[in-house]
Amino acid sequence: MTVDMKRRVTMGVVILVVGIVLVGAGAVGEISSLTIYKSFTQPHPGEYVSTEIMLNTTSYVAVKSPAASGGIVPAQDLNLVNSTNINTYALPISTSGAGSDVYKSLSGDYYYVAFSSAQPNTTIVSTPPYVVAFVPLILLGIVLAIAGIVIAVLGRREKQRPKDAAQT
Repeated sequence: MTVDMKRRVTMGVVILVVGIVLVGAGAVGEISSLTIYKSFTQPHPGEYVSTEIMLNTTSYVAVKSPAASGGIVPAQDLNLVNSTNINTYALPISTSGAGSDVYKSLSGDYYYVAFSSAQPNTTIVSTPPYVVAFVPLILLGIVLAIAGIVIAVLGRREKQRPKDAAQT
C-alpha cells in the first residue's frame, strides 16, 4: 500500500468516526431532551391522573394511546374536572393521528386526566422545540459516515499507478 493509499484510507476512517460521533451526539441530545410520563394515580374510582407535566419552555406534548374520555388539563383546573365535564377543561388537540394526540405550544403545569374502568395504557411525551436542532447534526453525521466509508474503500482499492516509462 502506498503512502497516498494509506492517507486516503486513514482520512476515510477518520471521517467515518467523526460521522458516527455526530450521529451519536445528536441522538443522545434528542433523546435526553424528551420527558416521558407513564404513571397514573387513581384519586377516585375510574379517574386516572398522570404525574404533573411541568413545561418550563414552550413544548409539544404527544399522547400515545389516548383515553376515549380524557385529555390534558391545566393544573389549576384539576380539582374541577370530572367525567361529565372533561371536554370543558381539556385543552384542544392540535393534531391527531397514528394513535396519538399532539398538543402544540404548551407551557405551564398540566395533568393528563383519563376516565376509564381500567388503568390507561397511555404514554405522554413532552418535547421542547429545540429538539429539531439535533436533526441537522444527525443528518450531517450520516453523510460524513457514508463519505468516510466511500473514501476508505476507494483509497483501499486504488491501484498503484504505473511508474513513469522515462524512469528506467
